[in-house]
Amino acid sequence: MPTPARALVTLILVVSIPTTWAAPGRGGDSRQGQQMTPAQAEETARRKTGGRVLAIKPANGGYQVKVLTPAGEVRYVFVAGSGR
Repeated sequence: MPTPARALVTLILVVSIPTTWAAPGRGGDSRQGQQMTPAQAEETARRKTGGRVLAIKPANGGYQVKVLTPAGEVRYVFVAGSGR
């Protein structure tokens, strides 16, 4: 039979388990599987190219971003929607 002190320690350990240990989709890290917003995709493309974003549209689970580079070229950059 467990002693009261041992039972108390066990209870404290069980209650203090971080929710990040939960299975995906059941609490835990809320960023998992979270989709990137168009504004975040725009900022990512701007940082990657150093250019000006001309257009953005959803494509293949992410965003296709049309950018005017500092060299005057128009480029299309794909930014994954999961932000990874």
